Amino acid sequence: MSDFKPGWYAVKRLQDGAVDSWYFETRERVTLTARVLPNGDQILLFRHTPQQPYLSKTWSSAYEWLPTAKPGDHWDNDKYGAAADGKTELPGKFSRSQRKPSARELSQRASKACFSSVDGLSCTREIHVAIFFDGTNNNMERDRPLQGHSNIVSLYDAHKEDRVEYFRYYVPGVGTKFKEIGELAEDTTGKSMARGGEDRIHWALTRLYNAVNRSVNGFDLLDESETKDLVTGVFSGLHTWYRLGDGKMESIFRNLDRRLLKQVADKRPTITKLHLSVFGFSRGAAEARTFCNWLALATGGKVGPAEVNLRFLGIYDTVASVLLADSSPVGSGLFDWANKTMRIPEVEGAVHYVAGHEIRRSFPLSTARAGGSWPAHAKEYVYPGAHSDIGGGYSPGDQGKARGGRSSLMSQIPLNDMYFEASNNGVKLSPLDELEAAAKRDFKIDPALETAFSAYLDWTPANEKGENLSGSRRGVMENRMEQQMQRYWRWRASKRDTAQFRAMASYQHATAQDRTDLEEGNLDWQADIAHARTASQPSSYTFYSQGMSHTVQVPPDPSRTQRDLLAAVDDTTPIPGEVDRFFDDFVHDSHAGFWLLGPVSQADKNAFANEIRKKNAQHAALLKAADAAAEHGMFEGAVQARQQAERYALNHFEQRVLAQNPKASDDGNPATIPLMTDKEAADLRASAGFDGWIVRNVLGTATRREANGPGHYRRVFDRDHERLQLVDEAVYQGERLGDAAKDGIDDAVESARQAAAAAKERAQRAAGQAVDNAIDAASRAAREALQDGLKKIIQPSGPTLY
Repeated sequence: MSDFKPGWYAVKRLQDGAVDSWYFETRERVTLTARVLPNGDQILLFRHTPQQPYLSKTWSSAYEWLPTAKPGDHWDNDKYGAAADGKTELPGKFSRSQRKPSARELSQRASKACFSSVDGLSCTREIHVAIFFDGTNNNMERDRPLQGHSNIVSLYDAHKEDRVEYFRYYVPGVGTKFKEIGELAEDTTGKSMARGGEDRIHWALTRLYNAVNRSVNGFDLLDESETKDLVTGVFSGLHTWYRLGDGKMESIFRNLDRRLLKQVADKRPTITKLHLSVFGFSRGAAEARTFCNWLALATGGKVGPAEVNLRFLGIYDTVASVLLADSSPVGSGLFDWANKTMRIPEVEGAVHYVAGHEIRRSFPLSTARAGGSWPAHAKEYVYPGAHSDIGGGYSPGDQGKARGGRSSLMSQIPLNDMYFEASNNGVKLSPLDELEAAAKRDFKIDPALETAFSAYLDWTPANEKGENLSGSRRGVMENRMEQQMQRYWRWRASKRDTAQFRAMASYQHATAQDRTDLEEGNLDWQADIAHARTASQPSSYTFYSQGMSHTVQVPPDPSRTQRDLLAAVDDTTPIPGEVDRFFDDFVHDSHAGFWLLGPVSQADKNAFANEIRKKNAQHAALLKAADAAAEHGMFEGAVQARQQAERYALNHFEQRVLAQNPKASDDGNPATIPLMTDKEAADLRASAGFDGWIVRNVLGTATRREANGPGHYRRVFDRDHERLQLVDEAVYQGERLGDAAKDGIDDAVESARQAAAAAKERAQRAAGQAVDNAIDAASRAAREALQDGLKKIIQPSGPTLY
């Protein structure tokens, strides 16, 4: 090569196959040098600094140009995404299936390399620990057979583990089995209110002490039994009925640290550093954020002799929804262990992938932003798709989508993106070509998905509202989310009648239950549009005074969301074919598939059928007792027994379940559930008891789903506390006012206007469909019922919620 151009060059090939490479900025200046090993790993030898901006080296035409190192592709140019400067971005358009680490990425990974020996002869060692928090109702063992395991599981599978230098720990999602903390069955309260989250976080913290001790001594500091007692114990352990402070946790971990120091004293090697990486999805992402905040409190920055280096936080679509979700009239889901723990802590690198098309009220997003401040070294991307299209959890074929197998799930794209982000930040993930066959397959991407995804990105402007990305970051996330939702509304409105809706390929391939859910969910969508049109029309109000009627014309008063909804629905610009295919084949309808009533998992179905069988047996026993009492002339007792029996009489839907499941249900004899429709909603509410009352009278829906449909914007939280915490709220609002002043009066006015609109819409949906209930009476009843119901969850020592 005779002509010079800036870039990477191989300057020397060594006998072992390694290559010394230099980055020539000019013919006389080298700004980076690295040694590329035969396996592709790269050891960064020199990086330019202000004190030494370059090395004086002369370029030679004998040097070999490295074609993978494109011009400018070094430390100041992030080819595959935004720099970590607090931006909210859309994912980049490039082929994930063909992606290879660039020279810059190889150098970035090499800069995180640890060169301590693990042969037992070195005096010191650095270890690498990764914690993986799965999402609500996601469970590795349960979900694998149907290929419905989440991205958290795939990343866990990819992480190195030798239990000497590399450690990985998996935490099942709340609501699912986790025998290590005594949860031996699925838990509906875990799924609905995130019960068990605190215990999972504490369990993960104890793993750090086990990792250090095992690396030195070859055994865990805490065995399974002791860990369980420590994590779940109320009086001598870490568990709390409702978290009111961190003092108990800090004290217990101080004692644990002293115990660890005794175990490793005078042993070699000394663990000098613990490099920690944390991953999470959904409530698992909320757990991951809480874990990182509690980490500093519990450890003081050291685990035994090891300094803790929080290297990477990789999270998918954070949803806290702890105790009372945002879909309830009270609370935002930031209670208990999620209270004041959502801020992104000091970390070398953090990435947050969020769902642009999540449409459930119960799934508000906790953005990486804290008030008006963005954490350092954090990136946040808005991906198209619903919640589990980003973090995983759908099985191929759910709702008739991803018919090409796991590789055609939308979640494969953010899975591969997170893999590269984590690897670039020094997380010890194995190269994809070195993974076992099953784990390797988990990262494959269907070319049809990539084509459709790229078409969607082309259809979506990168900077929707022209916000000043070099200035304030306030509102950028909200703008991104709203624009994404408007695109979804436009596509959904293109299915303008039942025939078009049923003609979708996904509908044609869906199961009978999925078709029912999709059609009934579509009725909610149509109702959203109808309500928006009604609000956009003038109306009249008639009243009587002094024996005469008077009519007053009331001007239209649609909310901002309703105006935006109608603008999208009435836009008849054709949807590009590949974009239509993207939504049809790859993006799930989370509203339609989110049941507030009825069993969801197979374990839920088994438990549901068995409870009905017990209920029927109790009914029969009471009737038999009544007959026996009558035969002996005990007529008053017979009447009382029959009255008691009525409490156990099966409703129509329960009778159908019993008919389909005459024998006890378990893994060997799984229960089957009849087709559920909104006609069965009343029976399903009755079966659910108190939870069913909550669905009707607090959540305000007469269907099996949330009130309202997809015609709303997703709520975005940048606070980490409940509004009822007046001191914290005052500080938060003060920070926001300060930020608004910095950003200018116009931003402050727009922020106030949007806050007022949001408050109005929140008040509207708080009533939901419960228009037949007097609001005052419903509020009183809800408060009383909530207090009674929460006593089952929060023990008397916890606070009473008003």
